[in-house]
Amino acid sequence: MPKIPRIKAKDFFKYLLQYGCTELSINGSHHKIRNDKNNKISVVAIHSSEILYPGMFSAILKQLDIDVEEFITFIKK
Repeated sequence: MPKIPRIKAKDFFKYLLQYGCTELSINGSHHKIRNDKNNKISVVAIHSSEILYPGMFSAILKQLDIDVEEFITFIKK
C-alpha cells in the first residue's frame, strides 16, 4: 500500500471533485460530498489550511467506497 500523502483538506476536496464526486451542500466548514459512481456520501471538514490526518483521509475514502491505492495514484498524475 502506498504511503498516504499529507495534503491540505481543501486540496483533498478538489481531488475528490476531479475524481468524480459531487458537492451536495455546505454547512459552515463541513462540505457534504457524494461519490457519483455508487451514491455513497461523506463529509469533509475544511478548516483554513489544516493538513488532513492520514486516518481521516482513509476514513473519508472508505465512506465513499473509493480504493485508497487507486485514489493515491490518481492524485500523483
